[in-house]
Amino acid sequence: MQYRSIILATALAVTTAFSTGAQARDLRASHNANPDEPYGVGLAEMSRILDQETNGALKIQVFANAQLGDEMESIQGTQMGTVDIAVTANETLANFVPDLSVFSLPYLFKDAAQMDRALSDERVFDAVSQMVSERGFQLLAIFSAGERHIMSHKPIQSMDDLKGLKIRTIQNPAHLDAFKAFGANPTPLPYTELYGALETGVVDGAEAANTNYYAQKFYEVTPSWAMVSWLELVAPVIMGKAQFDALPADEQAALLDAGKKAGTFERQFYAKSDEEKLEKLKEAGVTVTIPDQTPFRAAAETIKSKYLDNDTKRDLYALINSIQ
Repeated sequence: MQYRSIILATALAVTTAFSTGAQARDLRASHNANPDEPYGVGLAEMSRILDQETNGALKIQVFANAQLGDEMESIQGTQMGTVDIAVTANETLANFVPDLSVFSLPYLFKDAAQMDRALSDERVFDAVSQMVSERGFQLLAIFSAGERHIMSHKPIQSMDDLKGLKIRTIQNPAHLDAFKAFGANPTPLPYTELYGALETGVVDGAEAANTNYYAQKFYEVTPSWAMVSWLELVAPVIMGKAQFDALPADEQAALLDAGKKAGTFERQFYAKSDEEKLEKLKEAGVTVTIPDQTPFRAAAETIKSKYLDNDTKRDLYALINSIQ
């Protein structure tokens, strides 16, 4: 596969290749979270590794909080060359790479640890890389966007409590179908509008991870937190393929190596951050419930066949489930 061949062919020569004092190149990376959230920390680690491995010849300038545009705009920016690197929720990228909808399936992974094992497997990376390459992107890493739960104004004790509630979701068909199967009324809204929508009652709740539920202070307006673990959200780190292919082979190798290492780092950081933020949420007075996942998982099964509608998706799904 291209990823492994580039790394193996150049790994021993990377440091030497960048010791000649080549002019430094800055890459602009975009994400929509705070700098100290996992996306930002992961990109900072990628930048650190890249700077080290290229002796400063290739660096990443990170723009947080959607400064270069929201996720959709950032993806489009990588196509136009106005953004070099973008971190995006898989659900947004699936609008450009439909086969990635596999990762939108509820309860695809057993838990965060199994997700990390699957995403660390080079067969999974190669399969995803091939998918995005065919649509004009280069995969650099796969970050985590956390184990997702449900925030609400009133405590949710069971799936029955979701009936009729307007729950904000990403504009993604699998997410919409999942929450319909759970009995809710899924309501897509831009992330930047979510706090106000929760505060004014436009929506009754939303799905999120411990980390961004705490960091964005959503608990101030929706102080109930139902830990249903309905999704392990992944976030590909991409670059426009044309821009990537135009780079020298040694810079391509350095980017892929830094991406692989940063992906592992970010996923582990996210898992640790989720644990820490849960304790902070409890300290802040959030009402935490742990509904029985059995009916949620049963409801999730009813929508999976709709999205596993070709061999590429079915093969990736089977591969992920084979990694325990």
